[in-house]
Formats: sequence, structure tokens, C-alpha cells
Amino acid sequence: MADVNDPITALLPDCATVARLLKSMSAEHTATSTMETKEASGEEPNLISVHRRPDSDGDDFIPAKPAVYACFAADGSPIIAATTANLRRALQNRLVQTVPKPVRLNYAEITETIRYRRVGSAFAASWWYYQTVRVLFPERYSAMLAWKAACFLTVNPEADFPRWKISSVLASAPAITAGPLPTSRSAATLVHDLEELFDLCRYYAILCKSPRGQACTYKELGQCPAPCDGSISMAEYRRQISIAADFAADTPGVRRQWMLNQEHLMRTAATAMDFHQAARLKRKLDHADRLCHGELAAVHNMEYWKYLILQRGKTRHWVAPFISGAGWLAALPEVKDRAAAAAVDSWMAVGSGKAPEPADVVRAPLEELAALVSYHQYRVHDGGLYIPITDDKTAETVRRSVQDWLAVHTDGEVLEVNSSVVTGTSVSTTDDSPSNPAEVPP
Repeated sequence: MADVNDPITALLPDCATVARLLKSMSAEHTATSTMETKEASGEEPNLISVHRRPDSDGDDFIPAKPAVYACFAADGSPIIAATTANLRRALQNRLVQTVPKPVRLNYAEITETIRYRRVGSAFAASWWYYQTVRVLFPERYSAMLAWKAACFLTVNPEADFPRWKISSVLASAPAITAGPLPTSRSAATLVHDLEELFDLCRYYAILCKSPRGQACTYKELGQCPAPCDGSISMAEYRRQISIAADFAADTPGVRRQWMLNQEHLMRTAATAMDFHQAARLKRKLDHADRLCHGELAAVHNMEYWKYLILQRGKTRHWVAPFISGAGWLAALPEVKDRAAAAAVDSWMAVGSGKAPEPADVVRAPLEELAALVSYHQYRVHDGGLYIPITDDKTAETVRRSVQDWLAVHTDGEVLEVNSSVVTGTSVSTTDDSPSNPAEVPP
């Protein structure tokens, strides 16, 4: 069983005891009932809010704010770890049972202490929850996460017969790994787009027969150079797929240079009155532009994967920065909105390795960190800013992105909830939304 004193104390620094919480909740319920009675009888109600910090129980005051929390038994063993959009209401739902339910655990009877950390965004909630369950349940935490494993595109241009593969694990050199992508379906769609864009072989079984294979219809359509029947050598085809891999992995300068080359070829074809070829190249350019601003916008070479992530802080007009790298992620101190632009230089120095690593950097498998980041990055309602840290990315460019984000972004809420309950030897992932409290069989 986990020791609640360390390192959970650092992850969830605030603590409350259930006995004093129940007393505080009872007093709050009584005060609310009294106010409602006075209002019903026409009397002037006490205007002091029932949600104020109690004077006698100040240490156990529970904020009605987004948080990550964990409940522990008297012997220090963990009972539940969860995130919630309203910590006070979530604990009320768990600890106070107005109607006994035989299929629901009585948390008030088995819980001794509660530890929690306030958060200001869904990403921050997921990050601190991820760390918490890794510490409390090191052998089974992956089953407690709301997000699935990310997908990656891998290709080895030096292979005898190179091809794109979709995997949830990173490939070793000399293969190139591009990602992350949120689902296998999105990864498969991207492979299809890359094959269309770079005229790559669609039928791997025929490719493996090169140079004595029988060309398919794509050769007749002019959409495949047909290495299978020897129309081009495998060496030429490997160069072609190497360019596609660099394009997908966002190797610095490759995407822009390829677009410029295609535009030059298009203009040359138009000058030579080959309008059919010019129109085909124009379609390719449009397709590539859509990919670069769509599916490929968040896809990079995983060997150099680094991100500056900005989220809203725990209080209004504050920014919570995170820096992620290949196998590590760190939550940096929050700064005020007006100081965010000035802090870009120090953030970029940390991300690029020019400054020392933060003291509280957390090391974890790159696949897991990429899955966490991509889960939020691809969410439609995520209000964070995700900026890849690359060699060609200047501090001034990042500063403008931060200023634009602050100009249009408003403080949001923690919308999604993770919850993992331990009952005996089983672990279940449930919804701990205040409007639908989790119920787990004993």
C-alpha cells in the first residue's frame, strides 16, 4: 500500500480529515436549511454565505473548485483517486448518503483522510491525476486513465521494401516515428493521404515482388511510379518515401521546400501548356496545405518531440505553463497574464535545453506523455495553447502566439473527470461528475 506522507504530499499538498469534513458539511446543511426556512416565512435571512471558510474548521475547508483528490483509509491505503469540477460537491456525494444504497460503498466509514490539489484546467487535472495514480497504483495505473494510447506512424526508408506502419510504440533508429495521433483511424487516414500525396505504393504484397511484380491500376492513372515492375528502382523509391517521412515528421524546412518545388513544377507545366499536369500538381499543393494545417499540424518527429503548453491557472488572469520533452514533463510556476509574454524566453530556454531542468521535472515513458498531450490537444473544447519547440521556432514567434491566445482566450472549466476506485483487488474507472456520482459495488 502507498504511504500518504511521501511523495503523495508533494502531489496533493492539501489535506482534510473526514470527521471534521462531515461536521463542517452538517453545519453547512443546517445553515442552508435555516436560510430557506426564513425566506419561506418572510423573515430577513442571514446574508453571510454558507460557503465561507469556517473559522473553527479552517484547515478542513474544501473549496468548490476543480481539483484532483484521493481518499485514504486509516492505515494509509488508497481508496480512490479522481478529478472533479467541484471538489466540495464531489466529496458531499461520496461521503454523505441521504438514502442508503446497498450497491454503493460507504466512503464515510472507510475513509480517514483526503488529500487534494486545486487545478485550473482539464490538462492540469489530467497531469496531476496521472502522476497520482502512477504513485498509488504503479502496476495498474494505465487502466485508470481516461485517454487511450496514442498512435504513431513509423517507416524505415532503408528497409528492403519500406512501408508505413501504425503502432502504439516508438520505433528504433533508423526508422522514423511521426506522431502522436489520437486514434488508429486518424493514423490510417493520414497514411492514405501521404500515399496519395507522394504517389507511394498502395499494395505492399506487390511491392515485395519488385522488380518482377505486376503493376496495378495506380500506374496507369499516373499516381504510382511502379517500383514493383521495375519502372523505377527500389533505391529511387526509398528516396521518395524518405522525403515523405521527413514531410510527415516535420523535419525543419522539408515541408516548405517540398511545397516550393511542387509550385515550381506546376508553373513549368503551365508554361509548357501541359494543363493536365499543372492541374494535378495544383490539387497536390492544395491537399498538402490542408494536411499541414489539419492532420499534420500536431505531428512531429518523436525523437525531437518538445512542447510548450499554456493553460489557465487556478485563479483568473493567471497562466499555468508546462514544458514537455522526449520522456519528461514539468509544470512551471504560474505567471500573471501580463507577464506571460516576458516569460517566453525563459520557457523556451528550458524547452530547448539551454537552461537547467526544473527541479520538479517528472520523467515518464514518452508514449504515455504523448498520449496525454495529444488527448487534450485534439479535443475541440480544450482552451490551451500547444506550441512545438523546434530549431526554427523563435522566441518572438512564440511570443506573438501567446499574445494572440491571451487576447481571445477566456477562463474555462475542468469539464472531463477521471476516477479510479479500488475495491479489494479490482480497479474500475468511473465518472465522478457531481451530477452523476460514482457507485461501485462493494
